[in-house]
Amino acid sequence: MKRLVYLMGVLLWLSGCASRLPRSIAQAPAEPLSVAQVQKAPQKYVGKSVRWGGEILEVVNAEKHTDVLILARELGSKGEPVVDGQADARFIARFPGFKEPAEFPEKKRLTVSGSITGMEIRNVGEFSYPYPVVEVHESHLWPDPRPVDDYRYYYGPYYGWGPYYHRYPWWGYPYWW
Repeated sequence: MKRLVYLMGVLLWLSGCASRLPRSIAQAPAEPLSVAQVQKAPQKYVGKSVRWGGEILEVVNAEKHTDVLILARELGSKGEPVVDGQADARFIARFPGFKEPAEFPEKKRLTVSGSITGMEIRNVGEFSYPYPVVEVHESHLWPDPRPVDDYRYYYGPYYGWGPYYHRYPWWGYPYWW
C-alpha cells in the first residue's frame, strides 16, 4: 500500500512537469522551411510538414473550413513566435470546420503545424499576394507576453519599501525633515 501511495505521488509530480504544448509545436521539424521558400516554388513543397507561426491578421470562415491569415514571424526554441521577430511573409492556416473568430483575435500569436496543400492568391489592399496554405493538424495560441518591470527598488527605514520610479533615493523626505 505504501508503495502505491509513493508511486501515485511520483506520477502526480511528473504529470505536473508535463507541458500542454503539442509535440509538433514544441519540436522543430527536421527540414525547416520558410514561408518565403514555399512562395517561390509552391508545387515543390506540397505535402511537406511545416511548423510556422506569427501574428493573426484576419479570420475568414468558409462553408467547410476556416482560414486564419497570419503574418509569419521567426520562431523561438519552443515554437513561440518572437514578438518583434523578423517578418517572413504571409500564409493561411486552414482549420477544418467552423472556428469562432473571437477565439483568434487580431495581433495574437499563433503557431501551427501541418502540411502544405498549395497556394492561393488573395488581395492585400490592391496588391495580389500569393499565400501558401497549411492544413492545420495542431495549433497553439500563445498568451500575451508579460511586460518587464524596469523599476529599481529601494529599501531602508528612511524611504520605506517599494519602487522608486527612476528618481534618486535621496529625493525622498526622511522623517527628520
